[in-house]
Amino acid sequence: MAPSRHYTGGRRTKTWEKLAGTHGARRAATMPEVGLLGQFISYYATLVFIMNPFGAAPIFLDTVEKLHPWERRRLANFVTMVVIGLLFFVAFTGDLLLRLYMISIDEFRFAGGIVLLGIALHRLEGHAKTQTPDPRDAALVPLTMPLLVGPATITYVIVFTTEGNRIALLAAIVAAAATVWAFLVAAEAVLKFLGRSTMRVLTRITSLFVAGVGASMIHAALVDWGIAVR
Repeated sequence: MAPSRHYTGGRRTKTWEKLAGTHGARRAATMPEVGLLGQFISYYATLVFIMNPFGAAPIFLDTVEKLHPWERRRLANFVTMVVIGLLFFVAFTGDLLLRLYMISIDEFRFAGGIVLLGIALHRLEGHAKTQTPDPRDAALVPLTMPLLVGPATITYVIVFTTEGNRIALLAAIVAAAATVWAFLVAAEAVLKFLGRSTMRVLTRITSLFVAGVGASMIHAALVDWGIAVR
């Protein structure tokens, strides 16, 4: 039998093939019915669940209650732009970071799934929030990071930038950030209409979906490793 002339490049090339999304491309090829719009809707819904504007609205309102309405809107605009900027940065550099640290997408997906489960359990337990004296500082920490752009959001964007459609994901980031902005601007009206109890219930419901996304990511990694079945 003649030796193969195909050069694999050894272990490093195999690692890069994983980083390049070989498994993700194979899975995508088995689901041709999911088009660009379908991916956008999926990304958008998951990002909204993870960022949780239902929980961010009352925190934002508590933070800016002493500010004038125009200052509240300006802070809401600022938070939204920072969210978009951070997630775009992650979307364009996430693959480079994985290559730099020699982490495969399956390894990152598995770890990210655990992070998502942890975030979801933390929200389900209803831990009390901490307040920062200066509302302008609180607009960045803890509201923007880590509540809106935390480990769970960053993990999701990195994984699906590598495996999915980047255009659909970037559009979903903008749409999800716009949804967060709408909740922040209308925080007082939303809170009066729904009430704090309803907002807490919605937060817990969305946390269940976040937990489901985390479990799905863990399962996908185990399937690619041959530990679990699809």
